[in-house]
Amino acid sequence: MTNTESSTTKLESSDCNTTTSVDTPITTKTNRYEIGSTEYRTILWRLELLQTGLSKINLQVFKHLSELGCCTRCCFRFLNQRDLSAYQESSLHLSHLLPFLLFNDKQKQQKLEKERQEKEKQESSTETQQEQSSTKENNDNKEESNDKPKVILATTDTTPVEKYDPNTFVEQEPFVCISCLGMLQNTNEPEFLEEFLGKMKNCGYQFVDYSLALSLPTSAAVREYSIWYHLKQTYPDLFKGASPIGNVVDIKEGIKWVLGPIIGRKLNFFFKHSSDFRANMILLHEETKDEHTFLIPPTNAYNNKSTKRTKVASKDSTASVNEMLSNMTMKRFIERGVVPPTKVTTKYHYTLDFDHAAVYLAGKYNKYVRDLSQTPWIDPEEYQSSIQELVCEHINDTFKCDSFTFTTSGREDIDVRMLGKGRPFFIEIMNPHKIFFKYNDFRSMEDKINSNTDKIKVSNLQIITKKQTNLIKDAEGSKQKDYRCVVWTSKPFQLSDLEVLKSLTNFELDQNTPVRVLHRRTLMVRKKKITRLEFQYISPHFFVLDVIGAQAGTYIKEFVHGDLGRTTPNIGSLLNCEADILQLDVMDVDLDFPPKQNQ
Repeated sequence: MTNTESSTTKLESSDCNTTTSVDTPITTKTNRYEIGSTEYRTILWRLELLQTGLSKINLQVFKHLSELGCCTRCCFRFLNQRDLSAYQESSLHLSHLLPFLLFNDKQKQQKLEKERQEKEKQESSTETQQEQSSTKENNDNKEESNDKPKVILATTDTTPVEKYDPNTFVEQEPFVCISCLGMLQNTNEPEFLEEFLGKMKNCGYQFVDYSLALSLPTSAAVREYSIWYHLKQTYPDLFKGASPIGNVVDIKEGIKWVLGPIIGRKLNFFFKHSSDFRANMILLHEETKDEHTFLIPPTNAYNNKSTKRTKVASKDSTASVNEMLSNMTMKRFIERGVVPPTKVTTKYHYTLDFDHAAVYLAGKYNKYVRDLSQTPWIDPEEYQSSIQELVCEHINDTFKCDSFTFTTSGREDIDVRMLGKGRPFFIEIMNPHKIFFKYNDFRSMEDKINSNTDKIKVSNLQIITKKQTNLIKDAEGSKQKDYRCVVWTSKPFQLSDLEVLKSLTNFELDQNTPVRVLHRRTLMVRKKKITRLEFQYISPHFFVLDVIGAQAGTYIKEFVHGDLGRTTPNIGSLLNCEADILQLDVMDVDLDFPPKQNQ
């Protein structure tokens, strides 16, 4: 159906709490600017610059779109103008642009018409002169004339060129753009900017740069198609694309073009497409929220579609509406929809929130006790604390984050100590508000953790990139570890009897899934390598065993006692006795993580 309706104009505040009817009559603002004043000359200068950048614009279509109810920036969009400076121009100058262009076009047409008339007059005068000259020659063909023939020269028009006078501008009634619903129209209005910039400035986040994520009402896409199809009907030779996609500047891009430089100039925040800090702007328009409903097919037809998107996405979601628009023909759209779209009486409102990508705090920890688990137990009464809780106790307060996850390079049993240089770990910190830390800040974090407990110690705390966290994940199967354990044997041994252990180098174990972890590990035989063994003799039944260069995932306890023959070879089989492990410590994790840092 074709829309020719008009409506009373209303303006609504950005928080959508109040709506004010506006019935202001059209008035002519005369002598608003003193001729020759700085303000007067600035307007003309800006308009001339705009005209230069928009030299190829179709003035007829521009005027038509404006009469439909499109704001100047949306006129640019449908004319596929991609000069960023035009969108960034002030609303005052943009309001003068169409009258300015029409005035200059009229002047140009008048000049061309005058030149045409002068040319016709000159041609007519030349013909008359030639006829008179021919008659004179016929009447006096015996007498030779020494006079030179007269030549009619075009006179130079010295009439001053009339220029556009901003004081003749007829101010429009306040209106809400039928396409962007005010979203792009009012992007650089002082009232909106004061509120928007205030929210960004006081968001409570630390960040280097920002990106802007926009969510538009579904009616914006419907109206864009409606105007596009109207233009195709009215100017078929100019608008040939099947849809506005790729032929019309996206509203989101236009908003970013306008807002970006303002945010950079006012707040010194700079836009970056892939920034870790993101402002999420959700734009809503209550008046037109149901305009997409004519796109929705009958229930049965819609449900019969077997695509995953159809089953999951809501019919009211932006993705679903865009899909339905792309699938509906122009003819069907015109039959069922409104072309061009109706005028609206209220503008959009919006919400603005922020989030920051995760940051990663890395370091190493040592564990000095044999009754501390790595992660919290489900039953907190069984064990009062854990390494994770001790390390991460102050993370929320330090980073002002929403949540965090604790990841380590492997794990030791609750009764195993972690000695040496420590075990690498990182903490993924979600949505941190505070991210700026110096070298000494990390040393203070370490001191704060270490002074609160003697069970663990953290070191080398630093911020790393997400890519660097892959070092822990990638090394899961390749890193090596050194262990030290106290071994008991059923048979008494002399020092020389244990020398057989030193003769073993780069040997391989076959380890079936240990009985103690069978409930949570796949039943399979794992082949693990050990580089070498060393020992310290204590007494006939006891010695200290150093396992050097054990492949990641080697079960050391099972290597000592054999796990009922499920691990071969084992210390018991090598010494032809029963063996058991009394204490176990991890001495080193061979992983250069996190990197060394300079002060």
